[in-house]
Amino acid sequence: MKRAIFAVGTLFLIAAGASAQSNESFFMRDAVGVKNYAAAPRLAERAAMVPAVVLPSAESTVPEQILALHDWNASGREPMRNGFRRALPDMIEARISSVAAKSAVQSFGRGVIAATDRGTIAWSTVIRVEKAHRLRLHLENAVLPEGVTLWVYSAGQTPIGFGRELVDEKGNLWTPSVRGETVYLDVEVPANNAAASFTISEVLELVDLNLKSIRPQDAPTCLVDATCVGSSTFGAITSAKKAIASLFFVTSGGGAVCTGGLLNDLTNSGTPYLLTANHCFSSQTVATTLEAVFDFQTDSCQGNFNRDTAPTVNGATWLASSSTSDFTLVRLNSIPSGRVLLGWNANASAVPSGTMLHRISHPVPGEDIFPQAYSSTLVDTATGICTGYSRTNFLYSTSVGGQGGVYGGSSGSPVMLANGQVVGQLLGSCGPEPSAGCDQRNSTVDGAFSSSFPAIQSIIAGSGAQPSVCTQNATTMCLADNRFAVSATWRTTDGNNGAGQAVRLTADTGYFTFFNASNVEAVVKVLNACGLNQKYWVFAGGLTNVNVVLTVRDTKTGTTKSYTNPQSTAFQPIQDTGAFATCP
Repeated sequence: MKRAIFAVGTLFLIAAGASAQSNESFFMRDAVGVKNYAAAPRLAERAAMVPAVVLPSAESTVPEQILALHDWNASGREPMRNGFRRALPDMIEARISSVAAKSAVQSFGRGVIAATDRGTIAWSTVIRVEKAHRLRLHLENAVLPEGVTLWVYSAGQTPIGFGRELVDEKGNLWTPSVRGETVYLDVEVPANNAAASFTISEVLELVDLNLKSIRPQDAPTCLVDATCVGSSTFGAITSAKKAIASLFFVTSGGGAVCTGGLLNDLTNSGTPYLLTANHCFSSQTVATTLEAVFDFQTDSCQGNFNRDTAPTVNGATWLASSSTSDFTLVRLNSIPSGRVLLGWNANASAVPSGTMLHRISHPVPGEDIFPQAYSSTLVDTATGICTGYSRTNFLYSTSVGGQGGVYGGSSGSPVMLANGQVVGQLLGSCGPEPSAGCDQRNSTVDGAFSSSFPAIQSIIAGSGAQPSVCTQNATTMCLADNRFAVSATWRTTDGNNGAGQAVRLTADTGYFTFFNASNVEAVVKVLNACGLNQKYWVFAGGLTNVNVVLTVRDTKTGTTKSYTNPQSTAFQPIQDTGAFATCP
């Protein structure tokens, strides 16, 4: 198979009458998981610090990197790339401690350090890459204490704050991207817990896209600006646009781009699940690097756009992937306000031949990432299939009778029925010229949601299980009046793993041990807050830094939620006051 990697009313929709095989969209007015950060110290910027490292322009020193990126994309390999790693000539090693900090800003560890008036220690550095379009820093061997805050920014840019949630299981952290050739990094730690260390030995340089507006005469000519599309063409267009994100992430080969869409669960819990393609990424390591850019669209039909003004969230928890139907499902760390979580239909019979399918994606027809673009195709069960991609697991459709097209960057974009229900996500194009996204001789191929559903049913549909009774045993505790079954698994850096041993203390609270019965590793509480916000709450804390997956299942509905603590990371407190919308 020659497949393109290039290709590759009201908003308050209630899941009335939803079954375990289908669900409707759900509007989220408020942001979820978005944190507010204090003002960045801006030590290096205020001190007019000379950059710790200056890299010459890529075109003058590593033109082979640029050529390799162009060749990768031109050959149709996947996922589409938009950047490359660049090694620093000498590593920056940061070892932050209260001993080194004084009230006045002073040089320290290839940066500057100072004690602040808010009882913290701040360290800052700056790196410049000449003629860079966007930059991300790679922090390695990161040891960051509880209470740490980091910021990145360029000159004149509002700092982007984040914390330990972006550290992966191996101690790597890729900062959010910033525009321009200069990137400042600030790190602030509590003065009474100031031990922090990491190294910086490389940056990710993202290519200059050079695109400021979209015009009708732009090639490829078939692309349709989603802002120009009304409800008469796609009834759920307004809702769908609020669910789609342009995805940027880091792979071993450099920066890459895809598209993804938010998915609703059967209980309308508001959990920010996001669906994309397995060929985009399929691991926690990459999910931790994810930047999801929402509302990346033109300001009017064929108008201007600016990615920097679009709300962006960073990091995700990887949940499931499969090459069988080419899907990946993650849970974003946060989502901005005003989102729509898309409904879905897992019935194969919902997409008979001739069904019109609708899509919003972010195509990359060359080096240009387009804002939201609309396309439509018709399901074709008579066309030939590509080797290895059966009709059982994939949907084939034709653009004859539809409009628009898909290119690299579109990969992973949800494909929807007229009512906005997701029935698949984009694998790519199959035909005589798959990299030509406007060529109607190609078939568009999507992983079938009906095939993916069994692998994610327990996540978005509560496993489809009938109500049951919680049974307390050595590895399961029954909390909240025996309604919720709570279990835990653990894994160490050397691969040892097992199930946590459960001990219930009260009707709502218990703890787990991992290595011996006298060593408490994690404590959990499930509370009935139906009288407060119509939710069951989950609280947990840990005394460990191993990889832990805590699973809480509502035995009355079958709904399950999982919480993951990354490897080599101090257990992050869980205070989920919206965990289960399954009252009473």
